Amino acid sequence: MDLRRLFVDFNAYFASVEQQTRPELRDRPVVVVPVMADTTSCIAASYEARKYGIKTGTRVGDAKRACPGLAVVMARHEIYVEYHHRLMTVIDSIVPVDEVKSIDEVLCDLPKRWQAVEVARGKALEIKTRIAQEVGAHLKCSIGIAPNGFLAKTAAEMQKPDGLTVIQAADLPQALFPLDLRDFSGIGPAMERRLHRAGIETTEQLCAAPRLAMRKIWGGIGGEIFYERLRGVDVPSAPTQRSSVSH
Repeated sequence: MDLRRLFVDFNAYFASVEQQTRPELRDRPVVVVPVMADTTSCIAASYEARKYGIKTGTRVGDAKRACPGLAVVMARHEIYVEYHHRLMTVIDSIVPVDEVKSIDEVLCDLPKRWQAVEVARGKALEIKTRIAQEVGAHLKCSIGIAPNGFLAKTAAEMQKPDGLTVIQAADLPQALFPLDLRDFSGIGPAMERRLHRAGIETTEQLCAAPRLAMRKIWGGIGGEIFYERLRGVDVPSAPTQRSSVSH
């Protein structure tokens, strides 16, 4: 009964909304761009496009060369926000939405009565089913379930697209060992370099690092918070107002 958090991550969200609303784009490599120019960068790429090595940040000219049949579409932010609100309504009717992290990521609370593995997994499958039925079958999401929000987000990243991963307290820390350091939220290039300087090259070494060593690497309490979160402790984030994306 340790599964307190459920994290929903919509896969290739902008591109998926385009494929949902425009049938001619379905099952095709698609990128979404801010302006129609080969010199700009893609702000989203469908999974069909990713097979060609195209991702967010790829220059449009390079993407077209990598995939001659690529569909390039202009971003339509109003419709992405509209779909966001529809998706939040569905999710919140199944499990309580605690915090909207971004237009395509949401963290939910699992009440105590839903924290058993099969119940929590059933709620995740219900989210997927009802999104397909009520919003659109082309809007896939990966869902992570874990003792805290940090690990639930990590779990959601472990199987994409359309994944469902559960990390229980009993699975820790071994379930995390296959991940790279950069797979964790909060470890970017600069922090990775700090970890390497401290002799930490793998996630197994990260999980074995003492609390005080983590504090020293992070330069403060952030290291201790990271230490606790790796162990499934539900350390609260800074207070935020429960809200959704409106711009």
